[in-house]
Amino acid sequence: MSTVYVSCQAYTELCQYIKCAGYNVAAVSENPQLEKAVSSHPDLIMCKMGALPNSPIVFSDSVLCGGYPGHAAFCAAVIGKYLIHRLDITSPRILSEAAKIGLNLVNVRQGYAKCSCVVVDSCSIITSDRGIAAALSVYNDVHVLLVSPGYVELPGYKYGFIGGASGRIGSEVIFNGSLESHPDCDAIRAFISSRNLKLKDFPGLPLRDIGSIIQAADPIQGAQSEAVSIEYI
Repeated sequence: MSTVYVSCQAYTELCQYIKCAGYNVAAVSENPQLEKAVSSHPDLIMCKMGALPNSPIVFSDSVLCGGYPGHAAFCAAVIGKYLIHRLDITSPRILSEAAKIGLNLVNVRQGYAKCSCVVVDSCSIITSDRGIAAALSVYNDVHVLLVSPGYVELPGYKYGFIGGASGRIGSEVIFNGSLESHPDCDAIRAFISSRNLKLKDFPGLPLRDIGSIIQAADPIQGAQSEAVSIEYI
């Protein structure tokens, strides 16, 4: 049974849906050394090295502390053969794994690259970050849907990121809340449908950034070492 990592701040409705779909749900606990708004975000402590459900995950092996950009060392986005991140802060462990599997490095100004991107499949992403969209525009094998920034809650901040409010699980792209308040809702739905994937959101709940929803191929007992507290729920 595959495991899905979510923030302990994720909606109960989201967690129940994932469990009913047949997955283990692993809730990432808050790290008191980080700002509360991002203290339980999975995409700060792990990086999925691809868009497919069975893509490998690299976990942080140290306890995060401090603010941005240092705590975003693992928040890279990987799509197809490209790793997208602010490369001067990328964890050496991520860069080493990227080299092993032959990924091309794409440097952007955004340290929260994964949080800024919905990785739909191996050639398609949704992002509100114009810098990321511009950096990927030179690659003919990547399709980008650029959407309006904002319209995603992140308590303590003006707004959060759409990638941090979502994740690919199996053949579905799932959102933590409802897309209806987003001005590009219809375009997002159409883009995901055009990739032959389903979309699941939760009407009546504000769309909220929880640091991405990340599926692992198999249960990874102890993989988080001492860097993070995870509770299976």
